[in-house]
Amino acid sequence: MNIDIPWAEVLLYLHGTAVVVCALRVLYKQRNIGNALAWLILLFVFPFIGVALYLLVGEPRLGAARAKRTAEMNRFYTEVSERYLNDIHLAVRNDVAPHYRGISHLASNVTGLHATKNNALSLLHTTDSILDAMLYDINQASNSCILAFYIIDPQGRINSLLEAVEAAAQRQVNCIILADAVGSQSFFRSRWPRRLRQAGVKVQPALPVGPWRTLFTRTDLRNHRKILIVDKKIGYTGSFNLADPQYFKKNTGVGEWVDVMMRCTGPLVLEMAAVFYADVAVEGERHLSEVQSYLGGFAEQIPALLPTQNSGGNVVAQVIPSAPNQSERVIYDTIVCAIHAAERRLLITTPYFVPDETLLMALTTAARRGVDVTLILPAKVDSLLVRYASRAYYRLLLDAGVKIALYEGGLLHAKTLTVDEDYALFGTVNMDMRSFFLNLEISLAIYDRDLTAAIAARQLAYLHDSHYISISAWQARARWWPLVENTVRLFSPLL
Repeated sequence: MNIDIPWAEVLLYLHGTAVVVCALRVLYKQRNIGNALAWLILLFVFPFIGVALYLLVGEPRLGAARAKRTAEMNRFYTEVSERYLNDIHLAVRNDVAPHYRGISHLASNVTGLHATKNNALSLLHTTDSILDAMLYDINQASNSCILAFYIIDPQGRINSLLEAVEAAAQRQVNCIILADAVGSQSFFRSRWPRRLRQAGVKVQPALPVGPWRTLFTRTDLRNHRKILIVDKKIGYTGSFNLADPQYFKKNTGVGEWVDVMMRCTGPLVLEMAAVFYADVAVEGERHLSEVQSYLGGFAEQIPALLPTQNSGGNVVAQVIPSAPNQSERVIYDTIVCAIHAAERRLLITTPYFVPDETLLMALTTAARRGVDVTLILPAKVDSLLVRYASRAYYRLLLDAGVKIALYEGGLLHAKTLTVDEDYALFGTVNMDMRSFFLNLEISLAIYDRDLTAAIAARQLAYLHDSHYISISAWQARARWWPLVENTVRLFSPLL
């Protein structure tokens, strides 16, 4: 007896069930209202596609095994911090202005990394100065040279830097390169990984992807950090990927990328190293065991590596790593609090600007209460959707009195925020939901007037090559542009 199965109805029923299940997970898991609404629209408006996308990228899943290794590393670092760094953390509290102690405490509560003093930081703002400094320090390395970068693009002067790492390994320096598996595809497809491994460099892809991994982890969660540490005494971080702007993405029509880096010495370098080694450790059980064994012996050397009051610098700074598996949205909350703390001036540079309602309200409220708020954004970016989503917010910002300057000298890739004259955030975080909630990032909170002034001076220098958007010119645009931009804006939490 043949039974006709109404496959269309069965398929429709299964799809409806999947939509309902995913919608319930959206309501349960998504803390951000904008994210939740965007996903609900996708689920109910786009049959099958919405469900497939949510299963792939809807939730920040890094995998159960990775979460277990992360917890183990956090426990290890807490013990080390309590044993060796407590005195430093307690002593520095009075060196943070009362106005910012709450913000510092907010970050340390989540990360376990407190503000430290006796740091020396130097701002580097040209490609040549960045690469020259990095090359010099790598060539002088005697003990270790560790690098973590989102993008390694082996062209131009980056080949010289990789050659320097290769040479360091050949003279028995412990060298490790951690590169994002997606951002550094051109590196992993090149001859360099094999060549470096033959020289003794440990080369590890961060967050590798593949069809099987897609079933257990979210593949668009990326390690966006940029870190170089030499001999555990000199550290670099900022917006600069290992990519020579004379060669990198030359055909995108946005011009050369414009970046900044900070060269650091002092206690914060040890905390940057802790972030790096934790990232390596969570990539596999073998890595976890190796890193813990190595750091177990290294921990006893910490007191000797810490600078004294006389030999170190005088900058108070705090390392703030952020990741999607953290219990709280540490860098997002820090940025919002810093904006609310502004009394006179707020300057922000970011290549990608896609705020949510909370961040938008913080910026517009700051402007309305008399703070001089300026956003410096690139006139052209390499993402069409981000460009349209960003423009959807301009009218609201301009109406509130926020100044928007578009930089014409290339793709301004620097991620900096300065508050008044004595606080700055500097690092790898873009002003978008991906950086806030999905990527592994690293930032420096800087509680220092001179260094804040240096960062602000660089921000003001970008203004010389920028033009301001006026409300009248923005209102005079064709009427269909706001429709396009606001349509894209609906999906801005997902960009």
